[in-house]
Amino acid sequence: MEESTRQTLYHLIRYLPSVVVPSIVGLAAVAIYTRVLTPDEYGIYILVFTTSLFLEVFTLNWLNQSILRYYERYQHDNISAFFSTATVLFGAISLSVAAILLLGRWLPDSLLGQRLADVIIYLPLVYVCQAGFKFILVFFRAMRASSRYSLHMSVNAVAKLAAGLGFIYLLGLRAEGILLGLALAAGAAFMWEITRLVRRWQPTLGHFNRRLGKQMLQFGLPLIGLVLLDLILSVSDRYLLQVFQDAAQVGIYAAGYRIAETGVFAVVLFLNLAAFPVLIKVFESDGEERSKALVKDLLAFYLALLFPVVTGISVLSEEIVTVMLGPAYRSASSLLPWVSAGIAFMGLGLYYAKCFELKEKTGMIPLLYLGPAVLNILLNLWWIPRWGMQGAAVSTFLAYLGCLLLLAAAGRKLIRWRFPWPTAIKAAAASLVMGIAVHLIPGFAASWLSLGTKITAGAATYVLAMALMEKKIVQAAASLLAGQPVDTEAAK
Repeated sequence: MEESTRQTLYHLIRYLPSVVVPSIVGLAAVAIYTRVLTPDEYGIYILVFTTSLFLEVFTLNWLNQSILRYYERYQHDNISAFFSTATVLFGAISLSVAAILLLGRWLPDSLLGQRLADVIIYLPLVYVCQAGFKFILVFFRAMRASSRYSLHMSVNAVAKLAAGLGFIYLLGLRAEGILLGLALAAGAAFMWEITRLVRRWQPTLGHFNRRLGKQMLQFGLPLIGLVLLDLILSVSDRYLLQVFQDAAQVGIYAAGYRIAETGVFAVVLFLNLAAFPVLIKVFESDGEERSKALVKDLLAFYLALLFPVVTGISVLSEEIVTVMLGPAYRSASSLLPWVSAGIAFMGLGLYYAKCFELKEKTGMIPLLYLGPAVLNILLNLWWIPRWGMQGAAVSTFLAYLGCLLLLAAAGRKLIRWRFPWPTAIKAAAASLVMGIAVHLIPGFAASWLSLGTKITAGAATYVLAMALMEKKIVQAAASLLAGQPVDTEAAK
């Protein structure tokens, strides 16, 4: 096992709270909100939040990716200019977008519907606060300040749920209560941390570096196309469900999607948080060959973790929805297998997208996303009127699969990652054994007890099967969880 892999796994343990706490709280939030809000009201919240997310990643994600890519180069010699340039760009863009949103209620109430029109006025506030929170988080990732990142992610998850419930129960708000809770939690964290970073690096307008700003633009602007197309892949189905169905179907679909996404994306995020900053550092300092060795190890861990998660969500979809969601949302269970597999493909594709980012050829990425995005829209237009939510879920699965295949085929022309086929085969076999074992376990009258028993038994079955076939991964993970250094020679 590479030394860089050991370092990545060490940071992963520090990032663990930032994945576990938000995932648990997020699932709890879905379970609570789907019981206190009607599907129609929950759907309205999802539409406004999704619009905020769309604006945020479309206007600012390119900047965050540039910060992550170039921090390593500038951290020692010119950090004040780097931070000044990034902060000026962030402030100019975010405030301009917020001002446009405030000046124009650009869609008429007759098109939105009265209730959605009432709630969408909170969009500028949510956009600025959420964007600011992610701006400071990306600096913590780049700095590999994993403990501080985890602290903020954990506190934010709890705070926004508590604030949202407070607005709902104390002030009688509904969808807007959740949105205000999001804004309050994110905005407070942003103001606290941006003040600390300003004191530390003392940015000024005079430190704004035009050459660096141009470099960020050249690297990041092509990623706007990527983000736009990725959003089409991930959220366009919700808008089309609103058009062809109604807000209630959006709410049910979003709740089911959220459960599947949380389970799978927790693993994707867990590895990516520590992996990509270290990968950039290794590529910059040690070169391409060491990067290949690191990515091979990371892919092995990714597959070993993702196979059982996707299998478990698929096999236990009905029990998961019964426990997590209210009775009005039970039809979401059929979505979970398709969505979880699609998100897994998306996460795997991120590793191949890094070939273009490391080589600073980001202009190629949007072109690779264009085909799957168009396919997703066409399939949604065809299948949603016929099959509703199920059609949307299957089209998402196919689009993400197509995106992965295109990224892998094109990325290998820049950097040929070494795919860990033995680990993939063993993880698939162990997951199959796990799935069969879980399916054979009888249920209990209490649905939560039945689900807990099956999850525990399934996890034990998978770990035992993998321990017999892939000792390297299990030994490394066990050593890290026990707080011991990894014996890299023994693990090779």
